[in-house]
Amino acid sequence: MKNKKTHDIQSLLKIMSLLRDKKRGCPWDKKQTLESIIPYSIEEVYEVAEQIYNKDYNKLKDELGDLLFQVIYLSQIAKEKNKFKFNDVVNSISKKMIFRHPHVFSNKKFKNNKNFNNWWEKVKNKKLDSILDDIPITLPTLNKAYKIQKKVAKVGFDYENVYQALNKVQEELNELKYEIKNKRKKRIKEELGDLIFAVIDLSRKQNYNPEIILSYANKKFTRRFKFIEKELKKENKKIEDTNMKNFDRLWKKSKKINFS
Repeated sequence: MKNKKTHDIQSLLKIMSLLRDKKRGCPWDKKQTLESIIPYSIEEVYEVAEQIYNKDYNKLKDELGDLLFQVIYLSQIAKEKNKFKFNDVVNSISKKMIFRHPHVFSNKKFKNNKNFNNWWEKVKNKKLDSILDDIPITLPTLNKAYKIQKKVAKVGFDYENVYQALNKVQEELNELKYEIKNKRKKRIKEELGDLIFAVIDLSRKQNYNPEIILSYANKKFTRRFKFIEKELKKENKKIEDTNMKNFDRLWKKSKKINFS
């Protein structure tokens, strides 16, 4: 039995180059641009995250490969435009990591993580008009809100404790209730945004990434709703004909089930 050939990064670079070759390449791959690849790159990041949440390490290995391929792909297109090569990407990130960790790669000392973080924020902010200027505008909205809150908290714009953050959520909820009662649509939309922002900040104050805990909440809800669907099938009932009282009965039943 022959041993399967193993590949390294140079093999992958060659594969990518052949896929984009004007004569021998793949018709689909040859016509792609930096812009057209963006959705695929974003999709791969989410697929990596999904396998991390699922703790499926075999699939994670494959998804990390797909994500790496996106970096290779974008670098190949940039190379064709005479902008930069993949090795320039490697060199750039290597220099950045060495610079960001002087306590590892040089003799600089930090008392603790807070001291290190303060140094890093000071270094980064030297080139910015605002500490919020380096937050990408293309970030998903939930992550962007979380990052904004983390940024301003580092310079002292923060609640003293979690109860103040919790009170802010209650305050925004009360304001939303008032606007709903008065049926002011424009104000309802604004107060809903404030409430969501406050809940994200409460999550941050509790040291939870809202993206991660919302992902778990989505999975929990999905499991419970699928349980309801199965139960309705057993009862020979159509889901569209089910009233809220029946939904509530099955929902309470689903909460008693250990899905793990």
